Amino acid sequence: MTKPVPYFPLYAANFIASRPYRLMSLKERGLWITIMMECWVNGSVPSNFSDMSKFLGVTKQELETCFSNIHSSFFEIEGDRLFSKELEEYRQGYMERREKQKEGGKLGVLRREEKNGRKRDAEESVGSPQGKPEGALTYINSDQIKSNQLLGVSYEEAFGDTTNATSNLSQSFKNYSDASRGY
Repeated sequence: MTKPVPYFPLYAANFIASRPYRLMSLKERGLWITIMMECWVNGSVPSNFSDMSKFLGVTKQELETCFSNIHSSFFEIEGDRLFSKELEEYRQGYMERREKQKEGGKLGVLRREEKNGRKRDAEESVGSPQGKPEGALTYINSDQIKSNQLLGVSYEEAFGDTTNATSNLSQSFKNYSDASRGY
């Protein structure tokens, strides 16, 4: 089963240019984005204000005050649920793309194995570890690294003589910055 997508696109230029969005007050916009996020995560929210207010964690009076006819430009009601058709289209596109990537990955494994002389049944599990691992399974323990290895200067050079320490540290940080390209 494909994991749900944790994010959705929010094209600022499209919303800023949208008349319904521009006509909303700041509170209405806050309610709008809250409902959008809930719809993305849960698919929909209740269309009944009493249930919706509990679901969103606001009072029914706040919801009645902020929810306007403008919101109907962004949401649709189906039965007792309010949802965003736009978000559902994005979700469907993401899921289709992920499914294609998953299938492409499986085909890539099969092709690679076929090229290397091994054959695997298309239904056989792909990516399940088998046998003993090969090679070294060691890792770098931070106790094995001394701080002067990271800086490139010894403690005495860095802190013993304060006149040289500043220039040595500056040079070490410059070397690090050059090597990491600023990251």
